[in-house]
Amino acid sequence: MKSFKRGCEFILEKENLPYIILLTHGNWGQELIKSAEMICGTLKNVYAFPLQPAQSTNDYMVNIESVVKTAPKGSIIIADLFRGTTSNIAAAISAKYDVIALSGLNIAMLIEANEYRTKYKGEELSEKLIEKATENCKNIGKILRESKYLMK
Repeated sequence: MKSFKRGCEFILEKENLPYIILLTHGNWGQELIKSAEMICGTLKNVYAFPLQPAQSTNDYMVNIESVVKTAPKGSIIIADLFRGTTSNIAAAISAKYDVIALSGLNIAMLIEANEYRTKYKGEELSEKLIEKATENCKNIGKILRESKYLMK
């Protein structure tokens, strides 16, 4: 086994490291991976599938399934938009394969998915990721206005 940096800790790379599969409208999933790697270092077993305007949903699903078929049990699909094409496809794939499907992709969720995918499984993993993603959504101006330590 070899080690690699994940988040702020070093861990042993496991052959069956669950995949993180990002489903996005357009190419921003690929850019999100690059941004997360600025914080965490290289992300292993993370895949982005951009849905392009001229692409059929069938072709998109076939592309995703080609990776999901080889994914370890407990892999995670994160779609960008609930009730959008990406989350509908994530739902269909999760009904067919042993993967977790979430929506609301953001960088905090990706970083935490990278951290938590070896620590938690199933519903517990889903709950942790949703909790972390929502914790990072803040009204910064309001927090500063209500704080006794105002920025000057």
